[in-house]
Amino acid sequence: MKQQVLWIAGALVAAGAVAAVVVTAGGGVPGAKAAAPGPTTMGAEWRSFRADVTGIRPGPDDASLFVQVALPGKDPGCVREPRIEQVVETKTDIRADVVYSTRPASGGCQDKVPAELRLTASAPVADRTVILNADAANAWRKLGAGWGHCAAQGACAPPADHCDPAWIGAAVSAAGAESAGTTRACAPDWLVLDVLVKQTEPAARAVFRWSDAGWTSFAQVKSAGCAEIRAAEPKFPVALCKTLPAPA
Repeated sequence: MKQQVLWIAGALVAAGAVAAVVVTAGGGVPGAKAAAPGPTTMGAEWRSFRADVTGIRPGPDDASLFVQVALPGKDPGCVREPRIEQVVETKTDIRADVVYSTRPASGGCQDKVPAELRLTASAPVADRTVILNADAANAWRKLGAGWGHCAAQGACAPPADHCDPAWIGAAVSAAGAESAGTTRACAPDWLVLDVLVKQTEPAARAVFRWSDAGWTSFAQVKSAGCAEIRAAEPKFPVALCKTLPAPA
């Protein structure tokens, strides 16, 4: 499957396994059950905090976006109810709080786990500015086909680095993934991503080559190593694929 990709800002890329959470605005339904260490020592009281927003990518329709966040800890007791609330819309912008609940922990919950929350507007998002957690200084604006931080006046240009999260995020969205992917290899002209197209299915491996318009997918493979990739594209560098594990 070949798919031309325009650049998009704010992709979430993790070097390891990705635990994804997808919810609609106003509710929280954890969507991943990653293996976790034994519970840390938790306090009794759950408190709400604003999440660290790391990116935005297009949702499945013109009235929704996926907001990418970093949540505390891999222990299931570290966080619950990640959610988007207090959505306020005007003709020019969309404002919302991106929050989660947690309990004070003794020495635990220090790691960050990537996740995604679905923001659903009452009308098409279009070119409206998106302001999350009242952070107007870091408002998100539609830049071409994607989303990024950019001043209301001034030049907005795609990053020069083809392995920048902005470009990789475009590849994730173009692959039709329900959640952000794991980057297995990236060079100026080649990209390998493991993505979850559906939460109920195993990870799929998509392989891309660079073109003037962005990353273009040229293969989907199921095995480790180079065999399937180089069968589809003999020019793909062996150094980038010889140690690849099976898709996960």
